[in-house]
Amino acid sequence: MTSPSWKTQYAEIRPKYEAYEKKLKELVETVLTHAKIDVVQVEGRVKTLDSFAEKIDRKDGKYTDPLKDMTDLVGLRIIAYYVEDVEQIAALLRSQFTVLEEHSANKQDALAPDQFGYASNHLVIRLGNDRCSLPEWSRYADIAVELQVRTTLQHAWAAVHHKLSYKRAEEVPTSLQRRLFRLSALFEMADEQFSAIRTAASELSDEYSDNVKQGNLDIEIDADSLGAYLRNSPKVALIRRVASEDFNHEIPADDSFRSELIQLATHLGAKTIDEFDRLLPGDAETITSVLTAGGRTYRSVYAALAIFCAALHPVDEDFYKSLFAKSSWPIILEIKAKLGEPGQAGSPDQVSR
Repeated sequence: MTSPSWKTQYAEIRPKYEAYEKKLKELVETVLTHAKIDVVQVEGRVKTLDSFAEKIDRKDGKYTDPLKDMTDLVGLRIIAYYVEDVEQIAALLRSQFTVLEEHSANKQDALAPDQFGYASNHLVIRLGNDRCSLPEWSRYADIAVELQVRTTLQHAWAAVHHKLSYKRAEEVPTSLQRRLFRLSALFEMADEQFSAIRTAASELSDEYSDNVKQGNLDIEIDADSLGAYLRNSPKVALIRRVASEDFNHEIPADDSFRSELIQLATHLGAKTIDEFDRLLPGDAETITSVLTAGGRTYRSVYAALAIFCAALHPVDEDFYKSLFAKSSWPIILEIKAKLGEPGQAGSPDQVSR
């Protein structure tokens, strides 16, 4: 058959491939979420009619039946944050699908030491036997899908590299080869450094947590140290317990308003976790009074602690409103009035040392 004839056949069944792409994309996203692997995004596409016909002509007789032989009519691309996530995702996909090994490869491994390029992990899969037996999946059992797994930097390299139209090192003008080698190496090194930084941040967070548990709070305030404090501080645990038991409100432990709370703490003169700890009440009576006077629920533990800091210490109104919702300022004033605290100050408290 000629490529126009195959193109006509493909046009008739392409809606099936489009439906499969959407369904498979949702499945992959669910699998990643269940495995608690954060990714930048999952992209899907179905080969266009023109691209399908062009590939038949370009391969010139390679395909006996292009609709069965082509393994990339449906494609998904998973863009991950870190290099090690790429390997973890690839392993996860292998556990969920049947991998056609003869069509799959880690493109990075295929590069010789002196070749330029920054590739990704390609898997060609079909549905496994268990999923094929389900009515909602059985109609897609014979469709191969190309899955690409790459980091954001691998994706950026591929996008720019595609525009340059150089597939092999020998195609690159000699005057540009060295620059492309260097650029490729920088991308790869950046990926490695991002992974190293994540590991170092995790180790530092563990170190902060150990210090807080041991009562050593002489730690500079930053996102990681404050997070460790919130997870391990008896004061914070008491605030959340009172809110839960006496006010039937579970304060969410997400990161909303973390940056704003750090700025507020600095405004109040707290540069270390120990100084921040002194801004918070340590007795259930004061905590209950603030929660009663505020008469509200909190979007996150960081937002709750901001209310406590602002209600119990003089805070400049304009500064507070630049960080938090303006509608919360009257609540701050109401709490101050009920607790006998000053309403506002031209300059912030200095934490007693």
